[in-house]
Amino acid sequence: MANRNSKIGCLLITHFGVKSEVNKNPELSDNEVILYSCESSKLPVVEDFSKTIKNISKGNPLSSALSRYPDSVRFEFDRKNYEQIFASVISNIARITPKIERSSLGIIYINIHGLSEMYGGEAKLVTHILDSIPYFLEPRFGISVNKFSAYAAALSSTPGGSTKILKNIDAFLATFSVDILPVKRSTIINFHKFGMHTIGDIAAQDYGLIYSKFGDDGCRALSLSRAENSDYISFNKPVQNITEHVSLPFPSDSLSVLFTTLEFLIQRAFMRPVLKSKYVRKISILLELVGSQVWAKNLILKRPLGNSNDLCLLLRSELEDLELPGSVEDISITISDFVGEHGIQYRAFKEIRDHLDEKRDQLIKIDRHIRKKIPAKNSLYKLLTVNAEHPVPERRALQISIDPDTKFSVMSINLPQKITVQELNNIPKFLSLSNGDNLKIKVLDIWKIDLWWIPDPISRTYYSISTSDHKIMTIFKDSVGKRWYRQNY
Repeated sequence: MANRNSKIGCLLITHFGVKSEVNKNPELSDNEVILYSCESSKLPVVEDFSKTIKNISKGNPLSSALSRYPDSVRFEFDRKNYEQIFASVISNIARITPKIERSSLGIIYINIHGLSEMYGGEAKLVTHILDSIPYFLEPRFGISVNKFSAYAAALSSTPGGSTKILKNIDAFLATFSVDILPVKRSTIINFHKFGMHTIGDIAAQDYGLIYSKFGDDGCRALSLSRAENSDYISFNKPVQNITEHVSLPFPSDSLSVLFTTLEFLIQRAFMRPVLKSKYVRKISILLELVGSQVWAKNLILKRPLGNSNDLCLLLRSELEDLELPGSVEDISITISDFVGEHGIQYRAFKEIRDHLDEKRDQLIKIDRHIRKKIPAKNSLYKLLTVNAEHPVPERRALQISIDPDTKFSVMSINLPQKITVQELNNIPKFLSLSNGDNLKIKVLDIWKIDLWWIPDPISRTYYSISTSDHKIMTIFKDSVGKRWYRQNY
């Protein structure tokens, strides 16, 4: 029987690939998306799909999925990119506890026994874990006595929520489909053929019958269905490297953006407990560019560095003459080859650097204090001008959080807000307000932008308008999505 005194948590991120793609291209949020690959077979098969898509599963032929959802948008499964994002998620959890075990993409098991007291209770611990994950991934959390029941508990949770099941676990599992069992796909298909569609159907069988028809894999499914197995979290492997990753809100070829983001990632890495009193010998930089291009550079340091500022200064020196071969979409760093306290720090300007470190730490504390009192994505951040003359307003600047540990790290500003407009002969005439009133408007000026050559073309018609109460605002119609937005220009 499972050890009812043990507690295992499961952090679950469903539809990991689709959520990553939608975060990169928000326009996809209203589409049904299917991700496919040819990794395990010659013909493309489904790897992931939008949560609104039903009656298909991972491993189904892509042709079959498209016959049911012919209007869906399909992309190749970008495993390398998703794994980099997941590595960053794992790094965030490792800051909270090293007692973690990575399963498949989007699943992390955590030994939470005795951990709650450190965070003021189990509820606060779970909240801390969920808050460490980027919001667009919509993480869920489950707690139970073994991995499978913790996974099922997480699966039953709402996005951003958690479920704890420590008693009557077999009854809780009974209504779940056999499709969630971690056994061979062929075994799942055979369960259905024999009329066993739920976990409760399997739990009602005896081991002799199950073994005669389904072998060892069937017996494992029966043990899981009855919550009879005990699990242990394998977390004794020492951390060999630290990976941090961020996706930019829009592609950029600005070195200022690159350096500022690299500094942000390095500061985040040095907040990891594993780097305390350690020095770094190697850092690898990976830039993913528009058009699936990749730029990479490995730096092996002659003198190990134990300070984020020293490493940032070194990178600026090494990359100051860099000519980017394209616009950057994703930035990753991997810090490795840690050594003990015998490293060498740069002594030049040490007092100035220590003062800057102290000032930065104070700002981080203030930021965290404000966010506790007034929940917000960011309370303190740096504003970085990318291109003040860019025709698309939300691509002129970025805001970068002061606190490297926040999940809202690099964000666009001045994002368009959806509005409802009534047109007459393609000219806006009325602006619908949230209270249901229609406000008559007058067009003062019109201009168009059409960036047809970029990977995600942008075509908009902007209108400067005035309302009946003499307020002036800017709105635009997206020629691609045929929707109206308000935006400061």
